[in-house]
Amino acid sequence: MTNNTSHADSSFRQDTHPQPDAQGQAALLLIESLIHSLLDNGALTKPQALEAIDSAMQVKQESAVEEKEPTHTLRRSLALLGNMQQSIEAHSGRYDPSTQAGPQVAQPG
Repeated sequence: MTNNTSHADSSFRQDTHPQPDAQGQAALLLIESLIHSLLDNGALTKPQALEAIDSAMQVKQESAVEEKEPTHTLRRSLALLGNMQQSIEAHSGRYDPSTQAGPQVAQPG
């Protein structure tokens, strides 16, 4: 999906309290669901997932130092990432490597 409206033309540019947009909400939900699914399937460890979220939080904090966005936007972004971090920390997935058979080797015919 392409957004044909540039940021300069966006009505959100002057909006000091923008409402969450559907694309942003869907993207966050999709990413969090994907992380949980990867944890459930053993493709990602909890420390790896938490490291990725921590990295995103660091990038947001660096953008604050560089004053790339309003403070309220930064705080809201960090709060959303913090909520996702708590969700992942509380995750107790189904993956148990001791019960997994691993890749199946084809038996000769």
